Amino acid sequence: MNIRPANPGDKDAIAAFTDQTFSWGDYVSDAFDDWQADARGVTLVATDDEDRAIAIARWALLSDTEVWGQGARVHPDFRRQGISSALTEAGTLWADEHGAQVLRLVTEVWNSAAQGQVAKSGFRLVSRWHMWMRSIGDAAPGIAGNGGTRVPSQERLMPAGESEAGPAFLAWSAGPLASASHGLISKRWTWRRFRPEDLVAAAARRSLWSCPAGWLVAEIDDDDPNTFWVSWVMAAEEDAYRLLRVAIDRASTDGAERIVVMLPQTEWLDRAAKRAGLASRHDLLVYERPI
Repeated sequence: MNIRPANPGDKDAIAAFTDQTFSWGDYVSDAFDDWQADARGVTLVATDDEDRAIAIARWALLSDTEVWGQGARVHPDFRRQGISSALTEAGTLWADEHGAQVLRLVTEVWNSAAQGQVAKSGFRLVSRWHMWMRSIGDAAPGIAGNGGTRVPSQERLMPAGESEAGPAFLAWSAGPLASASHGLISKRWTWRRFRPEDLVAAAARRSLWSCPAGWLVAEIDDDDPNTFWVSWVMAAEEDAYRLLRVAIDRASTDGAERIVVMLPQTEWLDRAAKRAGLASRHDLLVYERPI
């Protein structure tokens, strides 16, 4: 076995052993070209004696000190030979050479095989997340429990200016959501340390919203204009349901067909999400390993 950076000629071999990873297929071969073009990351492959790719893993800098791992796959004929661990060690070496201090990755709660593998490689579970979703519009289901047409909230989300970034971050960092999230923010399927400047940047692009119930970061998905994606929320327990309701209203106003909300797992946020008619689509575990 040899480990080296992937090259364009590896794509067909990778597609062949990943096309049935899950019941719906896999995203790895579709993402391969973008990974190759991204200078802030490295795609590593393990190869056999004939230099054919038999495993893959992707590592990318999300900040100067944080590396995200994803897309770890091993050909079924070569599993249980320590290849995944070897790719992790190679990724750790790459991350260390680029000044990173921590590796992170995510897996779904049902994937016990992946959880066992990352635990053997020195990762520890640091936070649990739910990806919530619901349809928007007249055909959408009613709020859980009443079965009727959803009535828009009297509150409205308004774009928040950069001056609100500081108070929003302070409220979040002093509350239970900072602990539940391990201080992380999600960006689609990646997680990194949340910083005050993230809210300043969100306000500058008109993606930081506020109402009397709290603040959130949300925007139409660049890759899917029908999806309104909420990546961060700040609300007290008694206000969480109201904030999620107005987020749904905002998604409708923006013409989205669906809303996706990424939330750290807490009992009261789960209750608020269900009450707002959201359904949990993915239960996610974020793991971390220091370098």
